[in-house]
Amino acid sequence: METPTPSVAGRKARARDDRGHVLLAKTVRAVAYGSLSAFLLLYLVEDLGLPLFWSLVLTSLTLIGAAAWNLLSVPRLESRFGRRRTLSIFGGLFTISAALLFLTTSPWLILGAILLGGVAASSTDNGPLAAIDQAILPSTLPNSERGRGFAWYNVLGSFGSAGGALLVAVPGALAPRSVPYLPPAPHPWIGLLYLTLAGMTWWAYQGMSAHVEPVERSGASPPGPATLSPTTRRHTRDLAVLFGVDAFAGGMVINPVLVAYFVLVWHQSAAATGEILFAVGTVSGVSFLAASWLSERFGLLRTMVFTHLPSNVMLALVPFMPTFPLALGMLVARSGLSQMDVPTRQAYTMSLASRRERGTVSATLTGSRGAAQAFGPLPSTALQSAGFVGAPFLLAGSLKVLYDLSVWRRFRQVTVPEEPEPE
Repeated sequence: METPTPSVAGRKARARDDRGHVLLAKTVRAVAYGSLSAFLLLYLVEDLGLPLFWSLVLTSLTLIGAAAWNLLSVPRLESRFGRRRTLSIFGGLFTISAALLFLTTSPWLILGAILLGGVAASSTDNGPLAAIDQAILPSTLPNSERGRGFAWYNVLGSFGSAGGALLVAVPGALAPRSVPYLPPAPHPWIGLLYLTLAGMTWWAYQGMSAHVEPVERSGASPPGPATLSPTTRRHTRDLAVLFGVDAFAGGMVINPVLVAYFVLVWHQSAAATGEILFAVGTVSGVSFLAASWLSERFGLLRTMVFTHLPSNVMLALVPFMPTFPLALGMLVARSGLSQMDVPTRQAYTMSLASRRERGTVSATLTGSRGAAQAFGPLPSTALQSAGFVGAPFLLAGSLKVLYDLSVWRRFRQVTVPEEPEPE
Protein backbone atom coordinates (compact mmCIF):
# COMPACT_ATOMS: atom_id res chain seq x y z
CA MET A 1 0.00 0.00 0.00
CA GLU A 2 1.42 3.36 -1.08
CA THR A 3 1.90 5.94 1.66
CA PRO A 4 0.57 9.44 0.83
CA THR A 5 3.24 12.10 0.50
CA PRO A 6 3.33 14.70 3.28
CA SER A 7 1.90 17.37 0.95
CA VAL A 8 -1.07 15.16 -0.02
CA ALA A 9 -1.67 14.17 3.60
CA GLY A 10 -1.46 17.83 4.62
CA ARG A 11 -4.00 18.89 2.01
CA LYS A 12 -6.40 16.18 3.14
CA ALA A 13 -5.98 17.16 6.77
CA ARG A 14 -6.54 20.81 5.91
CA ALA A 15 -9.72 19.98 3.97
CA ARG A 16 -10.95 17.80 6.82
CA ASP A 17 -10.30 20.59 9.33
CA ASP A 18 -12.13 23.18 7.21
CA ARG A 19 -15.05 20.80 6.78
CA GLY A 20 -15.16 20.35 10.55
CA HIS A 21 -15.49 24.11 11.07
CA VAL A 22 -18.40 24.27 8.61
CA LEU A 23 -20.20 21.29 10.15
CA LEU A 24 -19.76 22.57 13.70
CA ALA A 25 -21.09 26.01 12.80
CA LYS A 26 -24.03 24.46 10.94
CA THR A 27 -24.97 22.29 13.94
CA VAL A 28 -24.79 25.09 16.48
CA ARG A 29 -26.72 27.46 14.23
CA ALA A 30 -29.38 24.80 13.61
CA VAL A 31 -30.02 24.34 17.34
CA ALA A 32 -30.50 28.10 17.62
CA TYR A 33 -32.85 28.28 14.63
CA GLY A 34 -34.84 25.24 15.76
CA SER A 35 -35.47 26.64 19.23
CA LEU A 36 -36.49 30.07 17.98
CA SER A 37 -38.65 28.89 15.07
CA ALA A 38 -40.79 26.83 17.47
CA PHE A 39 -40.97 29.72 19.93
CA LEU A 40 -41.09 32.94 17.90
CA LEU A 41 -44.79 33.02 16.95
CA LEU A 42 -45.92 32.25 20.50
CA TYR A 43 -43.52 34.90 21.82
CA LEU A 44 -44.87 37.59 19.50
CA VAL A 45 -48.53 36.74 20.15
CA GLU A 46 -48.59 35.72 23.81
CA ASP A 47 -45.77 37.77 25.33
CA LEU A 48 -45.80 40.90 23.20
CA GLY A 49 -49.55 40.84 22.54
CA LEU A 50 -49.24 41.35 18.77
CA PRO A 51 -52.15 40.20 16.57
CA LEU A 52 -51.63 36.90 14.77
CA PHE A 53 -51.60 38.62 11.35
CA TRP A 54 -48.82 41.09 12.26
CA SER A 55 -46.88 38.36 14.02
CA LEU A 56 -46.88 36.30 10.83
CA VAL A 57 -45.88 39.40 8.84
CA LEU A 58 -42.85 39.78 11.12
CA THR A 59 -41.95 36.13 10.59
CA SER A 60 -42.08 36.77 6.83
CA LEU A 61 -39.67 39.68 7.28
CA THR A 62 -37.13 37.33 8.84
CA LEU A 63 -36.97 35.51 5.51
CA ILE A 64 -36.85 38.75 3.50
CA GLY A 65 -33.94 40.00 5.62
CA ALA A 66 -31.92 36.83 5.02
CA ALA A 67 -32.69 36.90 1.29
CA ALA A 68 -31.66 40.55 0.96
CA TRP A 69 -28.29 39.86 2.58
CA ASN A 70 -27.72 36.96 0.17
CA LEU A 71 -28.68 38.75 -3.01
CA LEU A 72 -27.23 42.17 -2.27
CA SER A 73 -24.14 41.62 -0.16
CA VAL A 74 -22.69 38.10 -0.12
CA PRO A 75 -20.99 38.18 -3.58
CA ARG A 76 -19.64 41.70 -2.96
CA LEU A 77 -18.33 40.97 0.54
CA GLU A 78 -16.86 37.65 -0.58
CA SER A 79 -15.00 39.32 -3.44
CA ARG A 80 -13.71 42.15 -1.25
CA PHE A 81 -12.88 40.37 2.02
CA GLY A 82 -12.81 36.67 1.15
CA ARG A 83 -15.02 33.93 2.52
CA ARG A 84 -13.40 33.69 5.96
CA ARG A 85 -13.83 37.37 6.80
CA THR A 86 -17.33 37.38 5.33
CA LEU A 87 -18.28 34.49 7.60
CA SER A 88 -16.96 36.47 10.57
CA ILE A 89 -18.99 39.54 9.53
CA PHE A 90 -22.25 37.62 9.25
CA GLY A 91 -21.50 35.64 12.41
CA GLY A 92 -21.09 38.97 14.22
CA LEU A 93 -24.38 40.31 12.81
CA PHE A 94 -26.07 37.08 13.91
CA THR A 95 -24.80 37.66 17.46
CA ILE A 96 -25.92 41.31 17.52
CA SER A 97 -29.34 40.30 16.22
CA ALA A 98 -29.69 37.64 18.93
CA ALA A 99 -28.67 40.16 21.61
CA LEU A 100 -31.36 42.60 20.48
CA LEU A 101 -33.97 39.87 20.54
CA PHE A 102 -32.96 38.79 24.04
CA LEU A 103 -32.58 42.20 25.65
CA THR A 104 -35.66 44.02 24.38
CA THR A 105 -39.43 43.67 24.11
CA SER A 106 -39.81 46.66 21.76
CA PRO A 107 -41.40 45.55 18.46
CA TRP A 108 -39.27 48.14 16.62
CA LEU A 109 -36.00 46.82 18.02
CA ILE A 110 -37.16 43.29 17.28
CA LEU A 111 -37.79 44.46 13.71
CA GLY A 112 -34.20 45.75 13.67
CA ALA A 113 -32.96 42.36 14.85
CA ILE A 114 -34.97 40.71 12.09
CA LEU A 115 -33.55 42.97 9.39
CA LEU A 116 -30.01 42.14 10.53
CA GLY A 117 -30.74 38.64 9.30
CA GLY A 118 -30.15 36.75 12.53
CA VAL A 119 -33.73 35.91 13.58
CA ALA A 120 -35.13 32.59 12.33
CA ALA A 121 -38.84 31.99 11.71
CA SER A 122 -38.09 28.67 10.08
CA SER A 123 -35.74 25.81 10.81
CA THR A 124 -34.77 26.04 7.12
CA ASP A 125 -31.40 27.77 6.91
CA ASN A 126 -31.54 30.19 3.98
CA GLY A 127 -29.26 32.88 5.41
CA PRO A 128 -25.90 34.16 4.16
CA LEU A 129 -23.91 31.82 6.40
CA ALA A 130 -25.57 28.82 4.75
CA ALA A 131 -24.85 30.22 1.28
CA ILE A 132 -21.13 30.52 2.03
CA ASP A 133 -21.08 27.10 3.72
CA GLN A 134 -22.42 25.50 0.57
CA ALA A 135 -19.82 27.27 -1.58
CA ILE A 136 -17.01 26.03 0.69
CA LEU A 137 -18.06 22.43 1.28
CA PRO A 138 -17.38 21.02 -2.23
CA SER A 139 -13.75 22.15 -2.08
CA THR A 140 -13.25 20.01 1.05
CA LEU A 141 -14.58 16.80 -0.54
CA PRO A 142 -13.65 14.48 -3.40
CA ASN A 143 -16.13 14.52 -6.31
CA SER A 144 -17.49 11.08 -5.44
CA GLU A 145 -18.24 12.07 -1.83
CA ARG A 146 -20.08 15.36 -2.35
CA GLY A 147 -23.54 13.84 -2.09
CA ARG A 148 -22.56 12.17 1.17
CA GLY A 149 -20.89 15.32 2.47
CA PHE A 150 -23.95 17.47 1.87
CA ALA A 151 -26.10 14.72 3.39
CA TRP A 152 -24.14 14.87 6.65
CA TYR A 153 -24.21 18.67 6.55
CA ASN A 154 -27.99 18.48 6.49
CA VAL A 155 -28.23 15.59 8.95
CA LEU A 156 -26.43 17.67 11.57
CA GLY A 157 -28.60 20.66 10.71
CA SER A 158 -31.81 18.67 10.93
CA PHE A 159 -30.98 16.98 14.24
CA GLY A 160 -29.74 20.28 15.63
CA SER A 161 -32.97 21.99 14.60
CA ALA A 162 -35.06 19.16 16.03
CA GLY A 163 -33.15 19.35 19.31
CA GLY A 164 -33.67 23.09 19.43
CA ALA A 165 -37.42 22.66 18.89
CA LEU A 166 -37.54 20.07 21.66
CA LEU A 167 -36.11 22.62 24.09
CA VAL A 168 -39.35 24.58 23.75
CA ALA A 169 -41.20 21.50 24.98
CA VAL A 170 -39.14 21.35 28.19
CA PRO A 171 -41.35 22.90 30.88
CA GLY A 172 -38.42 24.46 32.69
CA ALA A 173 -37.42 26.39 29.58
CA LEU A 174 -40.73 28.24 29.50
CA ALA A 175 -41.26 28.80 33.21
CA PRO A 176 -38.64 31.35 34.40
CA ARG A 177 -39.62 34.97 33.90
CA SER A 178 -36.22 36.46 34.80
CA VAL A 179 -32.56 35.58 34.89
CA PRO A 180 -30.42 36.90 37.77
CA TYR A 181 -28.18 39.89 36.86
CA LEU A 182 -29.72 40.20 33.39
CA PRO A 183 -32.52 42.43 32.04
CA PRO A 184 -36.00 40.89 32.26
CA ALA A 185 -37.20 39.23 29.08
CA PRO A 186 -40.09 36.93 28.21
CA HIS A 187 -39.02 33.30 28.25
CA PRO A 188 -35.43 34.35 28.99
CA TRP A 189 -33.88 30.91 28.83
CA ILE A 190 -34.71 30.55 25.15
CA GLY A 191 -33.44 34.08 24.46
CA LEU A 192 -30.22 33.50 26.40
CA LEU A 193 -29.69 30.15 24.66
CA TYR A 194 -30.17 31.78 21.25
CA LEU A 195 -27.67 34.53 22.08
CA THR A 196 -25.11 32.00 23.34
CA LEU A 197 -25.45 29.81 20.26
CA ALA A 198 -25.09 32.84 17.98
CA GLY A 199 -21.77 33.68 19.63
CA MET A 200 -20.66 30.07 19.33
CA THR A 201 -21.49 30.14 15.61
CA TRP A 202 -19.15 33.10 15.11
CA TRP A 203 -16.43 31.28 17.09
CA ALA A 204 -16.85 28.06 15.08
CA TYR A 205 -15.80 29.80 11.87
CA GLN A 206 -12.49 31.06 13.26
CA GLY A 207 -9.27 29.33 12.17
CA MET A 208 -10.25 28.14 8.69
CA SER A 209 -7.50 27.84 6.07
CA ALA A 210 -7.01 29.87 2.89
CA HIS A 211 -8.14 26.80 0.95
CA VAL A 212 -11.79 27.82 1.47
CA GLU A 213 -11.32 31.01 -0.57
CA PRO A 214 -12.58 31.08 -4.19
CA VAL A 215 -8.95 31.31 -5.42
CA GLU A 216 -5.91 30.81 -3.22
CA ARG A 217 -3.42 33.62 -3.65
CA SER A 218 -0.57 33.84 -1.28
CA GLY A 219 -0.20 37.43 -0.14
CA ALA A 220 -2.71 38.73 -2.69
CA SER A 221 -6.05 40.40 -2.21
CA PRO A 222 -9.16 38.31 -2.83
CA PRO A 223 -10.22 38.05 -6.48
CA GLY A 224 -12.96 40.21 -7.95
CA PRO A 225 -16.55 39.06 -8.28
CA ALA A 226 -16.83 35.87 -10.27
CA THR A 227 -18.18 36.28 -13.80
CA LEU A 228 -20.48 33.36 -14.56
CA SER A 229 -20.03 31.50 -17.80
CA PRO A 230 -23.02 31.64 -20.20
CA THR A 231 -23.94 28.05 -19.37
CA THR A 232 -23.71 28.58 -15.62
CA ARG A 233 -25.65 31.84 -15.90
CA ARG A 234 -28.44 30.08 -17.83
CA HIS A 235 -28.60 27.20 -15.35
CA THR A 236 -28.58 29.60 -12.39
CA ARG A 237 -31.36 31.74 -13.86
CA ASP A 238 -33.64 28.75 -14.48
CA LEU A 239 -32.87 27.20 -11.09
CA ALA A 240 -33.55 30.50 -9.32
CA VAL A 241 -37.04 30.64 -10.85
CA LEU A 242 -37.81 26.99 -10.11
CA PHE A 243 -36.37 27.12 -6.60
CA GLY A 244 -38.43 30.26 -6.02
CA VAL A 245 -41.64 28.35 -6.77
CA ASP A 246 -40.63 25.54 -4.42
CA ALA A 247 -39.58 27.95 -1.66
CA PHE A 248 -42.77 30.04 -1.96
CA ALA A 249 -44.77 26.86 -1.46
CA GLY A 250 -42.51 25.89 1.43
CA GLY A 251 -43.08 29.31 2.97
CA MET A 252 -46.78 28.56 3.08
CA VAL A 253 -46.11 25.77 5.59
CA ILE A 254 -43.18 27.09 7.66
CA ASN A 255 -43.08 26.19 11.34
CA PRO A 256 -45.26 29.06 12.62
CA VAL A 257 -47.98 28.03 10.14
CA LEU A 258 -47.69 24.40 11.28
CA VAL A 259 -47.90 25.55 14.88
CA ALA A 260 -51.02 27.62 14.11
CA TYR A 261 -52.64 24.62 12.36
CA PHE A 262 -52.07 22.17 15.21
CA VAL A 263 -53.09 24.73 17.84
CA LEU A 264 -56.24 25.95 16.06
CA VAL A 265 -57.47 22.66 14.60
CA TRP A 266 -56.24 20.06 17.06
CA HIS A 267 -55.89 22.28 20.16
CA GLN A 268 -52.30 21.28 20.89
CA SER A 269 -50.21 23.11 23.51
CA ALA A 270 -46.90 24.92 23.00
CA ALA A 271 -45.05 21.95 24.50
CA ALA A 272 -46.84 19.56 22.14
CA THR A 273 -45.98 21.64 19.07
CA GLY A 274 -42.33 21.55 20.11
CA GLU A 275 -42.54 17.76 20.28
CA ILE A 276 -44.21 17.65 16.85
CA LEU A 277 -41.44 19.73 15.27
CA PHE A 278 -38.86 17.54 17.01
CA ALA A 279 -40.42 14.41 15.47
CA VAL A 280 -40.54 16.00 12.01
CA GLY A 281 -36.92 17.15 12.26
CA THR A 282 -35.68 13.78 13.51
CA VAL A 283 -37.31 11.85 10.68
CA SER A 284 -35.96 14.38 8.18
CA GLY A 285 -32.47 13.93 9.58
CA VAL A 286 -32.57 10.17 9.02
CA SER A 287 -33.84 10.71 5.47
CA PHE A 288 -30.72 12.70 4.55
CA LEU A 289 -28.58 9.59 4.94
CA ALA A 290 -30.99 7.64 2.75
CA ALA A 291 -30.67 10.43 0.15
CA SER A 292 -26.91 9.93 0.08
CA TRP A 293 -27.31 6.19 -0.53
CA LEU A 294 -29.93 6.71 -3.24
CA SER A 295 -27.96 9.43 -5.03
CA GLU A 296 -24.92 7.17 -5.33
CA ARG A 297 -27.07 4.59 -7.10
CA PHE A 298 -29.57 6.64 -9.10
CA GLY A 299 -27.90 10.02 -9.45
CA LEU A 300 -28.41 13.39 -7.80
CA LEU A 301 -31.21 14.67 -10.04
CA ARG A 302 -33.33 11.51 -9.96
CA THR A 303 -33.07 11.33 -6.17
CA MET A 304 -33.85 15.03 -5.91
CA VAL A 305 -37.06 14.80 -7.97
CA PHE A 306 -38.53 11.37 -7.32
CA THR A 307 -38.34 11.50 -3.53
CA HIS A 308 -39.72 15.03 -3.39
CA LEU A 309 -42.72 14.29 -5.63
CA PRO A 310 -44.58 11.75 -3.42
CA SER A 311 -43.81 13.79 -0.31
CA ASN A 312 -45.72 16.72 -1.78
CA VAL A 313 -48.77 14.57 -2.43
CA MET A 314 -48.65 13.65 1.27
CA LEU A 315 -48.41 17.32 2.22
CA ALA A 316 -51.57 18.10 0.26
CA LEU A 317 -53.39 15.29 2.10
CA VAL A 318 -52.62 16.51 5.65
CA PRO A 319 -55.76 18.71 6.09
CA PHE A 320 -58.00 15.85 4.90
CA MET A 321 -56.97 13.58 7.76
CA PRO A 322 -59.95 13.10 10.12
CA THR A 323 -58.01 12.73 13.38
CA PHE A 324 -54.95 14.29 15.02
CA PRO A 325 -52.89 11.05 14.98
CA LEU A 326 -53.55 10.59 11.24
CA ALA A 327 -52.71 14.24 10.46
CA LEU A 328 -49.52 14.00 12.50
CA GLY A 329 -48.65 10.63 10.93
CA MET A 330 -49.10 12.02 7.41
CA LEU A 331 -46.91 15.04 8.23
CA VAL A 332 -44.15 12.90 9.78
CA ALA A 333 -44.28 10.39 6.89
CA ARG A 334 -44.02 13.29 4.47
CA SER A 335 -40.97 14.61 6.30
CA GLY A 336 -39.26 11.25 5.72
CA LEU A 337 -39.23 11.99 1.98
CA SER A 338 -39.51 15.75 1.61
CA GLN A 339 -35.98 16.64 2.69
CA MET A 340 -34.13 14.06 0.60
CA ASP A 341 -33.92 16.65 -2.16
CA VAL A 342 -32.00 19.11 0.03
CA PRO A 343 -28.48 17.56 0.06
CA THR A 344 -28.88 16.28 -3.49
CA ARG A 345 -30.05 19.71 -4.66
CA GLN A 346 -27.11 21.43 -2.97
CA ALA A 347 -24.58 18.96 -4.35
CA TYR A 348 -26.14 19.10 -7.82
CA THR A 349 -26.22 22.90 -8.08
CA MET A 350 -22.68 23.32 -6.75
CA SER A 351 -21.46 20.70 -9.23
CA LEU A 352 -22.87 22.78 -12.09
CA ALA A 353 -20.58 25.70 -11.15
CA SER A 354 -16.80 26.08 -11.05
CA ARG A 355 -15.02 26.63 -7.74
CA ARG A 356 -14.81 30.40 -8.21
CA GLU A 357 -18.46 30.68 -9.36
CA ARG A 358 -19.90 28.80 -6.40
CA GLY A 359 -20.12 31.71 -3.97
CA THR A 360 -22.15 33.80 -6.42
CA VAL A 361 -24.32 30.86 -7.51
CA SER A 362 -24.97 29.73 -3.94
CA ALA A 363 -25.85 33.25 -2.75
CA THR A 364 -28.15 33.78 -5.76
CA LEU A 365 -30.01 30.50 -5.33
CA THR A 366 -30.19 30.73 -1.54
CA GLY A 367 -31.33 34.34 -1.79
CA SER A 368 -33.98 33.57 -4.39
CA ARG A 369 -35.31 30.77 -2.21
CA GLY A 370 -35.37 33.00 0.84
CA ALA A 371 -37.05 35.89 -0.98
CA ALA A 372 -39.76 33.65 -2.42
CA GLN A 373 -40.26 31.82 0.87
CA ALA A 374 -40.78 35.14 2.63
CA PHE A 375 -44.04 35.71 0.76
CA GLY A 376 -45.38 32.21 1.39
CA PRO A 377 -46.76 32.94 4.89
CA LEU A 378 -48.86 35.87 3.60
CA PRO A 379 -51.50 33.81 1.72
CA SER A 380 -51.36 31.26 4.54
CA THR A 381 -52.10 34.03 7.03
CA ALA A 382 -55.03 35.29 4.97
CA LEU A 383 -56.43 31.78 4.55
CA GLN A 384 -56.04 30.82 8.20
CA SER A 385 -57.50 34.13 9.35
CA ALA A 386 -60.53 33.47 7.11
CA GLY A 387 -61.02 30.05 8.70
CA PHE A 388 -59.40 27.91 5.98
CA VAL A 389 -56.74 26.63 8.35
CA GLY A 390 -55.76 23.57 6.31
CA ALA A 391 -55.79 25.23 2.87
CA PRO A 392 -52.06 26.17 2.89
CA PHE A 393 -51.14 22.46 2.91
CA LEU A 394 -53.19 21.71 -0.20
CA LEU A 395 -51.93 24.73 -2.14
CA ALA A 396 -48.29 24.22 -1.11
CA GLY A 397 -48.37 20.53 -2.06
CA SER A 398 -49.84 21.32 -5.48
CA LEU A 399 -47.23 23.99 -6.26
CA LYS A 400 -44.42 21.69 -5.18
CA VAL A 401 -45.63 18.92 -7.50
CA LEU A 402 -45.51 21.42 -10.37
CA TYR A 403 -41.96 22.36 -9.34
CA ASP A 404 -40.77 18.73 -9.32
CA LEU A 405 -42.12 18.03 -12.80
CA SER A 406 -40.61 21.26 -14.16
CA VAL A 407 -37.13 20.55 -12.73
CA TRP A 408 -37.12 17.09 -14.25
CA ARG A 409 -38.19 18.39 -17.66
CA ARG A 410 -35.58 21.19 -17.66
CA PHE A 411 -32.50 19.37 -16.33
CA ARG A 412 -32.87 15.68 -17.16
CA GLN A 413 -30.55 16.09 -20.18
CA VAL A 414 -27.94 18.23 -18.39
CA THR A 415 -24.63 16.50 -17.61
CA VAL A 416 -22.83 17.46 -14.42
CA PRO A 417 -19.19 18.33 -15.25
CA GLU A 418 -16.32 16.71 -13.39
CA GLU A 419 -13.42 18.66 -11.92
CA PRO A 420 -10.09 17.85 -10.24
CA GLU A 421 -10.14 16.47 -6.72
CA PRO A 422 -9.61 18.95 -3.82
CA GLU A 423 -6.07 20.12 -3.48
